[in-house]
Formats: sequence, structure tokens, C-alpha cells
Amino acid sequence: MNRDLAEQSGVRQILADALFARPYSHCQFVEQSVAAVVTVESDMRFLPATLSSLLRQNVLPGTIVIADCSGRSAFQTSFEVIPTSAAPMERVPEAQRVDVRVLPVNRARSFGEAVGKAIDAAHLDLSISGLWLLHDDSRPADESCLEELLEARRNTPGASLLGAKQLDWEGERLHDVGAYAYRHRVATLVVDGEPDQEQYDSRADVFSVSPAGALVSIATLRNVGGINGWFTSYTESVDLCRRICRGGGRVVVVARARIAHRRARFEGVRTRLGEAVDEGNPVNNALGVFDAWQRYRYTDVARLRWPLMWLLSLVAAIGLALSRLVKKQPYEAWCELCMPWRALASISGAVSARSTVAKQSKQSKISSAQLSLITANRGQIAQWRDRVRALRSQRNTVLLSPLVRSHLRMRAIRRWAFAVLMGIAAFAAVAVLYWPQLRGLWAGGSLYSAQWLASGATLKQLAQAASTQWVWGIGTGVSAAPAPWLWVLLLASLLTGGHVSAASGLMFFAAAPMSALAFWALAGIFTRSDVVRVFTGLLWFALGLALGLYATANLPMLTVMVFLPAAFAFTFRAVGLYHTEDPIRPRAGVQASAAASLCFVPVVAAEPQLLLPLVLIFLIFLLFVPRHRAMLLLMPVPAALACAPTLVNALRFAPQGQWRQLFGDMTTPLAEVNGSPSSLNLDDVLNRAFGFGTSSDIWVLGCKIVLAAVLLLAVMALVAPFALRVSRMMWVVLLSGVALSIVSSRVAIAPDADGSLAGSVLPGLALALLGGMSCVCLVAGRAVRRVAAMRSAGTKTVVQGLAVAGRIALAIILAAGVVFCSGYGIQRKGTVAVSNGGLPMVAMDALSSHPDQRVLALQADSHTNVSYAVMRTSVGDLIDSSPAWRASVASGQYDDTEQQIGQLAARLLSNTDNEAITSLVQLGFVGVFVVQGGSADQLSTNVAACDGTQSVVTNATGTYYRLNASQSNDVAVNTERQRAAQSSVWRVTWLVALAAVCLLYVLVAFPRGRREELRS
Repeated sequence: MNRDLAEQSGVRQILADALFARPYSHCQFVEQSVAAVVTVESDMRFLPATLSSLLRQNVLPGTIVIADCSGRSAFQTSFEVIPTSAAPMERVPEAQRVDVRVLPVNRARSFGEAVGKAIDAAHLDLSISGLWLLHDDSRPADESCLEELLEARRNTPGASLLGAKQLDWEGERLHDVGAYAYRHRVATLVVDGEPDQEQYDSRADVFSVSPAGALVSIATLRNVGGINGWFTSYTESVDLCRRICRGGGRVVVVARARIAHRRARFEGVRTRLGEAVDEGNPVNNALGVFDAWQRYRYTDVARLRWPLMWLLSLVAAIGLALSRLVKKQPYEAWCELCMPWRALASISGAVSARSTVAKQSKQSKISSAQLSLITANRGQIAQWRDRVRALRSQRNTVLLSPLVRSHLRMRAIRRWAFAVLMGIAAFAAVAVLYWPQLRGLWAGGSLYSAQWLASGATLKQLAQAASTQWVWGIGTGVSAAPAPWLWVLLLASLLTGGHVSAASGLMFFAAAPMSALAFWALAGIFTRSDVVRVFTGLLWFALGLALGLYATANLPMLTVMVFLPAAFAFTFRAVGLYHTEDPIRPRAGVQASAAASLCFVPVVAAEPQLLLPLVLIFLIFLLFVPRHRAMLLLMPVPAALACAPTLVNALRFAPQGQWRQLFGDMTTPLAEVNGSPSSLNLDDVLNRAFGFGTSSDIWVLGCKIVLAAVLLLAVMALVAPFALRVSRMMWVVLLSGVALSIVSSRVAIAPDADGSLAGSVLPGLALALLGGMSCVCLVAGRAVRRVAAMRSAGTKTVVQGLAVAGRIALAIILAAGVVFCSGYGIQRKGTVAVSNGGLPMVAMDALSSHPDQRVLALQADSHTNVSYAVMRTSVGDLIDSSPAWRASVASGQYDDTEQQIGQLAARLLSNTDNEAITSLVQLGFVGVFVVQGGSADQLSTNVAACDGTQSVVTNATGTYYRLNASQSNDVAVNTERQRAAQSSVWRVTWLVALAAVCLLYVLVAFPRGRREELRS
């Protein structure tokens, strides 16, 4: 009740204020044959200016009807005007009355429908023959607007509808001066936003005009069937003008009549329901605009052509959507895809509207030649588009003096020179430390370590392993979720021409410069100091060395170190929270949002446990940047879809312990690296991650001091007044990483001879270190002021001097961190090596000719212990490492075939066993490869003594025995379940959805050049 009274008093008060402020003038006249109709909604921000301009007209309408679309206001008033002519007066002029009526209008779908309902409710006098239509956000730009329209009506008695020139709200720049028909739509041939220099004032007859400020006779409205609100406010005026023109009438634009039009709904500062929207955060009205113009196009052609037109629109919608994505307009792309289906939903209204249009065309029989004067041709459209591009280019250009431009160029050269030198230094450090491995990779070897398996797989095998819920290397194959990181390896293999082993080496050595550059980019979000950015980039690389990621060839974590900083850098650019030196203000961008989403994919694929804190981080980020909810919520979508099999499997079989696979990765868990599940504090997490132990040498002590300094600087950033919001956001990242490390250390992910192995604490710690080092960059401040053409000269203040000294001290601390972390990392050189061995050529020939056959590799560690591996490539392959299967075993699940193979291997180690050989053949094995070392002689003797075995080749790595009974082509592993997994509908659906989503994000993220150019 109180709200109703408030809104009613709002309209009444605005009208009373406008009447009170109306100037007392004898130069005003009243045209009793014209009634002005003003529509108003809940948003009344522009109504005072509109009413004030209306009441200042030289010629006033005899009746003013205010249609209140909220449906709550209803009252009536009037005022008098005493006109005085320029001629000598012979008698006292008679006062002329202007009636003002405020009428409630309920459930109006559009401006035209609100006008129609207001006219019906007003019961206008029969002497009123014309209506002057005004929106509440369209005000007369001068005092002679209606006067010019009335003059044009007297001069062109055949005109059915008179329109006004449309300007912006300030009345200086053009929106349109009428429009011309062109291919089932209209073209204004006016560049929206160009200055009004009266360059289009010669126009008269046009195809359509805007309803804002239009003067139309009531008889014309009745003859053409009125304004059809089904077209909505965006195209109902074009439909009305179309019916007038096809019915033989004339639509004339009066260029001297000027209307300042805010276009609140079109520009997104008003909702569809008429509510006000903050002008700094407009809503996207693309769906309504597209739908309105689609309705116009359908009703502009014969109904018999609609089926073909709809079928073509299905194909066109896809092309238009892709085009919108390339233009970085994802919402508009979604609207384009919805258009064909919205056309079906509005078919009944289209039939009725088309009937009305066809009726007018039949009555007048206007030919196409008669409409040629108000139809645009291709040449005019081409020229108009060129002018549109020219004006947009002019708007997006920031003019700079040569000095400023030279300064920016030198800053860019210096910035990128430091970055390139930093990347070269990081690569050189790794190349020197692992020079023998680099040479081995060039010779065609495969990288391996105690935690990392070599690979001899083909690109096809890798693609199958990444996309199929099946693991080939466990027994003769088990059903398990594929490791998401294999997608990263697959993309890297495409860069190496399909060589999977070379892709691993490429990722190992490229991780050093790329990780440094990634954090250099993230540091640039918070500070523009070149020194701080370079040292933080090098420190991030040095932390990778200190954590032993290079010593153990931990490629999943190296993937995280490369893409995690890049993902957060794009995230902050997406929401507009970044520093820049250019005279361009930071702005939010959907392109950066898409790039961030794609960067999070390899991060989550490498370490699925990171998805848990990232979702929490984005939800909390919503509190700090509420205007960009959609972008933040959509960022994890590609990453979650890439890990969909893992996530679904973890949730579906959570009671059986499958949720543990979220905390595993592609590395082989080791007790000295992962440790056993236990309750750790932060100090224990650091000791386990860095491997400090009880050592207290200078490198360990230096690393601990650096970590403490980073934590202290992060606390300082938390209270810095110039970085309150961003520092709290990065502290959320820091605390989330610490919590993840503590949780992961308590989760068992794989079995061990002495118990269970815990999840890695490295992913969470990397997230925490990223948050802490980001806060360190925040402490450095902007460091470089945004460039300005003119800067006042003056001496540096004490505060500026202290800031410079503080940045120098910060650079010294970061440099010390680089030295200590690198020195400690060099000590952890590890056991990374390159393998050039594997199965002999004869065995590989057998496997390549029959992919469903296997070779059993046996290694006798002692007289009582034998290890085995199921081989389908030249080495025990990386692509057959399954964190999902290790989690299953940790939860007490086993594969019968795998246990059977283990028993057969043990029987062959103990003595000669012909039945064991026969069982291996039945399982699909064509050979046995005995690895040199340990008790290999005993094992080789037993295998050679079995019936049906033949020693084929012996080399430095071992001896290969062919199983004679397996020479038949019928010998193969049972692939029935594997084929079912590969042909699963869910697999196909997942791959199609993953490809589609990634393609959409890539199109949006693909760079199109800078929106704003810097020109001298």
C-alpha cells in the first residue's frame, strides 16, 4: 500500500514540479487538434526532463496524456495559456486550456500497446485528429519540435506519419534520421553516434521513422490496424511504417524536429519490465532485439516460404553464433542459437501479423518500383558500413603525442627484453642441470624417473587412453576413469608431430621458461615494476626446483606451475582488476575470461584435487566482484567437463572409496615423496613438500627464511590501504591452498608394502605459494605511474622516496630467494634419466601387427620376489598409469586377472611350469621378456625350460621368449568390455560436449587485436 502511494505521488510530484517550473510566456500557442501521449514506467529518471521540455514548446498540444504503465496513477489537471501574436492586438487574447491526464495502463507489452490503451481510456474529444507520441526517455531537443512537425503536416498534406530526427540525450549526436528498407530489414544509413551537422536534413520520404516524437493521425492508425504490440517496442514502429507504405501512405521524416532520445531499454539501462538499471552495469537486451527483428523478417515474406526459411535459419544460426563468438559476444551467440526455436514458439502471432501486412498490400497494390525511392541499395549499404567502421576506429583511438608514444614504446621494449632474458635464464638453468637428458631426448629417448614412467605409445594409443574409460596396463584391461592429464600430453604430442615420448621431454624443458613467464604475467596484474616482476618469475621457477619437480620429472605439477599463474592472470584481467601503464583504463573482458577458463583446464587435468578449492575461490570472489558473476561461474566449466569421467566416477562410487582418485595424479606414488596418511600441520607440510627433513645446511635455512619473508609480506599486503580488495582475494587463495595440502596429506591414494601412501601436498602448496607471492607483488605497489601527456615537474616527496627504497629492499629479498631456492633445488637433482631401451624389435613387430596381444615383462628382484608389467608398447607405458585404479586398490578392490598374472609370474620364478605358460597364452600373451638384473638367471632358466617357449633375442636389457602356442591369430586378450567402453553412448556424448565447449571457449579467447589503439 505504501509503495503504491509512493509511486503515485512520484508521478504527481514530477508533473507538479514540471508545471511549476513552466515558464510564463505569451509566445506559446495551443494546437487543440493534437494530443501528446507520454508513456512512463517504474523507471522515472528521465520523465522530469521530458515533461519540462514538453511544457516549454512554442506550440503545446491541447491534451497531454501520461500513460502510467505501472497501472497505479490516475488523476487529471489542466493549465491555461494566453497566446499573443506578433500583430497589433485588437482585443484581449482568449486563454487556451491544456488538459493533462494521468491514466493507468495495465499489462502493456510495448510502447505502442501502451499508447493504444491510453487513447482508449482517455476518451479523447472528436476534434483531436493527431497524436504526438513520446517515450518518457525521449524529450524534445528544442522548443520548436512540435511546431516543426505541424508545419510539415501543413506543407505535406499527403503524409500519413511524420517522424523526428533522433539524437542522443545531450542532443548533439545522431541516432537516426529515418530509415530505408533493405532485404527484409531497415537501414538508417546514419552512423549511430556521429555529430549532428545537418548533413541528413534534406531527407523527406523514408520507409520508417522512430515512434519517439512521431506525429500520426488517428485516422491513419485506424486504417492500418493500429500499432501491433506483438512486435515489441524494438520493431513495432517499423511494422507500422511498413503497413503505411504498402498501403499507399507516406512516411516523412522532419529533420528540423529534433528529439533527444535516451533509448533506456535498448541500451540496457532499463529492464524489460521497466525497472531502472545502473548505467555503469547495463543489462544485455540482445535476446529481445534479435527476437523482434526475426518477427519482422518472417512477417515480411509470404507464409509459404516460412518452412524453407526456418530450415535455413537452423544452419544460419550456427554460423551466426560462431561469428558472435569470434567477436567476443558469447551471450549474443547463445541468442542466435535460440532464434529458430523462438520462431516456432511465436508462430501464431506471426500468422496474424502477416495477415495484416498482406491485407494492406492487397488494398493498395503498391509495386516494388514505387517503393524504390525508400529502399536502400547495395552501394549505399557498403558506404554506410565503411563509415561505421571509420567512426568506430576513430572512437577506439587514443591520440598521443610523439613523446608519450616513444615513452610507451621504450617501456614495452624494456619490459619484454627483461621477460625474454628471464625465460632464457630459466631454460639455461634446467638445460645445464639436465644436459645429458636433453641430448638423450634429441636422440629419440623417453624421459623417466622413479616417479615417472617412460612412454613408447603412439598418438592413437594415447588418444584412446585419454578418451576411454578403460586402462590397458592392469591385467588384460580394467574399467577405470581415464587420467585427465593425458589430454595435456595429447595436445603436447600434436606439437611434436605425434611423438609422445618427445612431448614429455618438451614439457619438461619448456616448463622452466614458461612457468617463469606465467608468473611474470601474473605479477604484472599487481605491479608494473620490471625488477619485481622478473625476480618473482625467477623465484616461482626456483620454487619448482626446490620442490623437486624437475628432480622427479613431475610433469603434472610442472603443468600446474605453468598454467596456474596464467589462469589467475587472465581471471583478474577478465574482471578488470589489473594495472596498466597505457592511457587506457582497465576494463573487464569476456576474452580474458575465456582464456582463463582454458588455462584452468590443464591445471585441473593435472591435479584434479585443485578443482575443489578453485570452485570455493570463485564463489568467494563473487563477493568481491559481484558485477561479473556469470564470467566467474563459467570459468570452471571446461575444466570440470574435461575431468567429467573422473568426477562422475568419484561421486557415483564414493561409498566404495573412489573419491580418493581426486587426490591422485599420473606420478607413481612413493613413500619417500608422498608419505603415509597422517595429520600434518603447516610445518610438516613444508617439510614433506620440500624434503627438508632434519637437515640444517645453509640452503635449507635460506629457503625457510625466504618462505617466512613471503608470509610476512603477505600479511603486510593484507593491511595495505591501496590493495584491500585484491589482497583479501589472494589470501583466500593462500588459505584454500593450505587447507587442501592438509586434507590431501590425510587421504590414502595407493597401497604400499608397509601400508598406504598419502595424496600429494604439492598442488595445495603451489596454490598457497601463488597466493603468497601475489601478495608480495601487491606490496610493491603500482611502481610506474600511468603515462600522461603533461606531468607537472616537482621534487620527489618523502613517501615516494620510501616507496622506492622499499621496492629495492623487496627486490633484494626476492633475489636472495631465487639464489637459495635454486641452490637447494640443484642439490635435489634426482634420478631423471632417458630410456633408449625396451622390448626388442621382434616383439614390437608382433604387438604392432596384432594390437590386442600382449607381452609379459618379468623382473626377478630376488629369489622370492618378482615384478611384472603388461606390455603393449616398447616400455612399461606412462599412458597405462591410472590414479583411478590405484585409488580402487587402496580401497580394497582388486582385479582377478591381475592377481592371476601375479601368481603365474611367481610360479615361473620358483620353477619350470608348463601350465603357467599355457595360461599366459590363454590370457592373450605372445611372449615373455625377462629383464636383466637380480635373479634374472634363475627366472630365464625356468622360462626357457618350459614347453612352448623359444628364446628369440637377448640384449643388454633382457631376453625375449616367444610363446609358440600363441602364433595363431586367435590369441588375443578379451576385448569385449573394452569395445563396449569405446562404443558407449556416454563416451560419445562426453567427447562431443567437450569438443563443442572447448571450441566455443577457443573462439572467444582467440585474440582479435586491441580494441583501443594508441596513435600519435
